Amino acid sequence: MALLDLVTLPVRLTVAAAQTTLALGELVDPDGPIRRENGYAERLMAIIGPDGLVERIARVLSDPRGPMHLVNTVTAVLDPNRPLGRALAPGGSVDRLLAVDGPLYRLIQEDGSLDQLVEPGGPLDRLLEAGGALDRVTRQGGVLDRLLEEDGLLDRLLSEDGFVEKLVAEGGTLDQLVALGVTLERLQPRVVELIALIPELHESVDTLNRSVGPLGELANRIPGSRRRPALEA
Repeated sequence: MALLDLVTLPVRLTVAAAQTTLALGELVDPDGPIRRENGYAERLMAIIGPDGLVERIARVLSDPRGPMHLVNTVTAVLDPNRPLGRALAPGGSVDRLLAVDGPLYRLIQEDGSLDQLVEPGGPLDRLLEAGGALDRVTRQGGVLDRLLEEDGLLDRLLSEDGFVEKLVAEGGTLDQLVALGVTLERLQPRVVELIALIPELHESVDTLNRSVGPLGELANRIPGSRRRPALEA
């Protein structure tokens, strides 16, 4: 059997080579799977050829304002030394917020703050009920209606020569306040000097009082300085 295989080996090699050649011929035939329209060659060139997929990807990746810029920005934002990075880090703000018995857990737990807010008769219910605070604000003739009515408060505030216009006009209230601030800044050093002189002025008054006292006593001792009594008739 081995001898037969050895004898027929050249024939089998020839047949195999011929089949390979025929197969290659079919592959490279204009109507074959490689060269035909939308064949393997055309698909490969769509990937690696001019303006192909690889070239477009390289162009996008090299664009300074392209997706890589976005990736770099996100990476920088998530850096552990940046605020958002610290917030998302293990044990950071987000972890503490979502932790068991954390703020969010306490907010949405049974009978928690959210339950109390939306329960019947709760703050939200009272706010939205008929005759409630929101109803009183938005009803006809309510606060909002009076505020927005013709010649109402808002109209008077924003009207020509109204409060807001006087406030922001050239030489108006704001300008006067700014000018007053500048004047006060100029007066501040003199006020500080005056405050510093007050203790010295107080000491001068005390010294003057101490000097006037003895002079008064001396004047009383001078003969004739006192009024003589009237002569008896």
